[in-house]
Amino acid sequence: MNEKDNSFSPDLQTNVTAITSLTIFIIIVTGISFVSSLILSQNNTAIAQQEQALASKDISFVIDNVTFSHHMASVNDIQLHYVIGGHGNPIVLIHGWPQTWYEWRHVMPALAKNYTVIVPDLRGLGDSSKPHTGYDGKTTAEDIYQLVSQLGFKQII
Repeated sequence: MNEKDNSFSPDLQTNVTAITSLTIFIIIVTGISFVSSLILSQNNTAIAQQEQALASKDISFVIDNVTFSHHMASVNDIQLHYVIGGHGNPIVLIHGWPQTWYEWRHVMPALAKNYTVIVPDLRGLGDSSKPHTGYDGKTTAEDIYQLVSQLGFKQII
């Protein structure tokens, strides 16, 4: 009678090792994804708390002897953060991606001498809401229109 050989062949052993390594890799990646989602969840909570703090009080600051202040407005079903300062006709400064209102900090004081400077954080950026949709030009324009209208201005320069 032939006795069966219970030892693994080199090819089979290589395959088992590869499968074990792959399983360990998948477990590690899954663990990292889980931890990342927890961290992101905590970050979203922190962001929401910051938005609530901004909404509950207006924070003023001075750049080149001109006072500006942070505000939140409910527009187009989101919370839009904006900075405003100066006097006169309104001028709206719109940042690019991935900037925020802060991109305009050097320009704002000069313009605020003759205009009311309104500098929003576009949706999804800065301290504004980060909804899943609405990042097209039409929705962005509607956000800005509603903000300026809500502030009582009828015409934008």
